[in-house]
Amino acid sequence: MAKQREKVEFRYYEIPEGEVVLALLGEDWIREYGKQIRYLHFHNLLEIGYCHWGSGEVVLGQEHIPFCGHSFMIVPPRLPHTTNTDPGTKGYWEWIYIDIDKFISELNNYDPMDKKNMLKRIKRTGYLLSKEENPVLAKFILGIMEEARNKKPYYKESIQGILGACVVEFLRLSDDEERIMRSRANTTIIAGALDHVSNHYMEEIRISSLAKACNISESHFRRVFEEGMNMKPVDYINLIRVQNACELLKKTEKNMEEVAAESGFASISAFNRNFKKVLNISPYQWKKSAENYESKLLYCRISAQKGWD
Repeated sequence: MAKQREKVEFRYYEIPEGEVVLALLGEDWIREYGKQIRYLHFHNLLEIGYCHWGSGEVVLGQEHIPFCGHSFMIVPPRLPHTTNTDPGTKGYWEWIYIDIDKFISELNNYDPMDKKNMLKRIKRTGYLLSKEENPVLAKFILGIMEEARNKKPYYKESIQGILGACVVEFLRLSDDEERIMRSRANTTIIAGALDHVSNHYMEEIRISSLAKACNISESHFRRVFEEGMNMKPVDYINLIRVQNACELLKKTEKNMEEVAAESGFASISAFNRNFKKVLNISPYQWKKSAENYESKLLYCRISAQKGWD
């Protein structure tokens, strides 16, 4: 009998109109994290979480890292992860979500290649850090949360400024290449493939070209990719295409044929089939659903050959 395939959940967030970040704050986020959750998830936005109190573990890709009060995590888009408090206990986390692509694209004094390199470095991996060892970054994160919570005059401008400082700290974190290679080898190996998909999802993509981007054989690439991302490369490509299609459906008036073509699908039937496979709803139903315009979560199940430990 074939092994039951695990699930990876895509949680889609939208930043409210006119806001700089999506902030999920307050006592609603005191809860038993991980209860009855048996699979990882990932987002379309960069996620930052701060643990005020509690203990447990954070799963980042294949790493299981213990956390305690005053820990904070930085999770780039597309990195599978989850948070689990110790059994029978609760934790108090608060969360902010950032459209890092948009934020970097709007920075002044950087040319396009600099911005592309900055995004590549920020998206390379995730982190679980402590306030004690990283007081500057912790202060910035808490500052953003307080500005979003209190909404004093000019809070948006303040958040923009603090985010700029955060980007500098993110880049400093990414400079530690040796630690990244040692602790997240598979994610680092396939970084070139992830970049290739991000830049060329609207085109035909061959698995051989992804392996070439990583300088490894195709068979080795398939194995490492599935171990690191918990899904097949073709499922990941289609996920990124569907994610782009969601953005076009929400923010433009393009018809389904145009959305399918601009998202990299060879035909409208392939678009409909893969969209429903990922989100369990048709593109037309998704576009018409009011919930999709209120920062609600969408879920998808991505089949993988190998499950997480």
